[in-house]
Amino acid sequence: MHARTTPHLAVILPLALPLLAISGPAAHAQVDPAAGPYGRLGGGIDWPESTGFADDNCASQQPAALFGCRAGNNGRPLGASGSFDPALVVEGAVGYRFNRWIRAEALLSWRPDLDFSGQSNFLGAAGPNQPVGAKASSLAGFGVAYLDLPRLGKVRPFVGAGLGVARNRIDSLNFSFPGISPTATTATPAGGSTGMAYLLTAGVSIPLGAKLDLDIAYRFSDLGSITTGSGQAQIVRPAGSFAFPIGGTNGQLQAHGVTMGLRFAF
Repeated sequence: MHARTTPHLAVILPLALPLLAISGPAAHAQVDPAAGPYGRLGGGIDWPESTGFADDNCASQQPAALFGCRAGNNGRPLGASGSFDPALVVEGAVGYRFNRWIRAEALLSWRPDLDFSGQSNFLGAAGPNQPVGAKASSLAGFGVAYLDLPRLGKVRPFVGAGLGVARNRIDSLNFSFPGISPTATTATPAGGSTGMAYLLTAGVSIPLGAKLDLDIAYRFSDLGSITTGSGQAQIVRPAGSFAFPIGGTNGQLQAHGVTMGLRFAF
């Protein structure tokens, strides 16, 4: 598993520096924004935190738990540990500014391509190298409140927090066991889950015109559980292929990210 970088506010401000040179009356105006509605379109990149998949119920017998309650070959509880790769985020929002300090918006964010990679730790002949992979996606909606802080030169810092719901889907967990055979695999059923989500954000707004701002922000997102379903696992071994009923598994989807968006006041 490769090292990952967690972005923070020290990353955001350098990104904004080239834009601070924008000239013209709109860029230098210090007029407070008027109350009213606005729309915002943007995107960014998430760096998900490390996560692991474990049984919904490690003691389940009917159907059988995929991992079980024992320790694995590394002394840790049986499971699959890894992380999702850095992922694209696409988002849109409609909001309303109540006064010079406070605004709120309804935000929809989509992560269409989440790729998980990690290792499992089954006991026995599987050996220490047990790669696991999966493809997933997440669609989340939030109500977000922002506090716009006093200007620092040409930019205006802001902080925000949001609460909402995320729908997370995963195709399956695909296990490989090269210690058994180059073709030995196990694939769980696909799954999906819907649950509570929240976000925390901080960034800066850069005026591009009388009604247009560029928002650059750091964001932490907790998108809740991502689960595989119970059902028939597809198992391939040197002796042949067969299906076996198993219970569901779950992991957590949390990420740090950097976003950039254009906000237009109507």
